[in-house]
Amino acid sequence: MSVQQIVDLYYDAWINKQGDMSGVPLAANFEFLGPVASLNCAEAYRACSIIDWEMALPVAPMTSAEILQVEDGELVRGELIYDAQELRAALAAAG
Repeated sequence: MSVQQIVDLYYDAWINKQGDMSGVPLAANFEFLGPVASLNCAEAYRACSIIDWEMALPVAPMTSAEILQVEDGELVRGELIYDAQELRAALAAAG
C-alpha cells in the first residue's frame, strides 16, 4: 500500500467513518501529539478517536494542520497543530 493510500484511509476514517480507525494501518506504537491530548499507542488512539465532531464548540472555528509520518506501510506518528488556548479557557470556565 502506498503512503498516499494509507493517508487516504486515515482521512476517510475521519470524514466518512466518524473517526473509526479500525481499518487504518496504525503501528502498535503509533504516537499522536496534539495541543489538548497526546497518546503513545495505536490501541489508545483508536479508543479515543471515535468522537462526535458535530458538537457545538464554545469557541469560533479553528484552523489546524496535521503532520502524518508513514513508515513500512503503517502510520507511526500524527501531530495535530492548532492554537488551543481559547478552547482550553472555554472548557475550564465551563467545568
